[in-house]
Amino acid sequence: MINFIIGYLIVVNIVPMILIYVDYTFKIKIKEDVLMFIYFIIGLIGGGIGVIITSQMFNYRRDAKIIKRWIPLILFVQVVTAFILVCKINEWELLDFRSN
Repeated sequence: MINFIIGYLIVVNIVPMILIYVDYTFKIKIKEDVLMFIYFIIGLIGGGIGVIITSQMFNYRRDAKIIKRWIPLILFVQVVTAFILVCKINEWELLDFRSN
């Protein structure tokens, strides 16, 4: 199961990297609102790190409201949720992965 989750996160974070690279390189004429909505959805499904890193690498619309505010907020909520789930799975023992 953990291999599936890691593979999913890798693929979901590579997709925005490819999209931003293609848009930055070839200057595709898509409305900015549509692109920001796509990046927002990708951030919701787990690709927030890819969006943030790639926008910093290519200096790509870093001042956009979604990339500047919403993606980091979504990423924070996802990390907190994952932390709570890990603690819940371990019966609320704070990251105690020892086998009994």
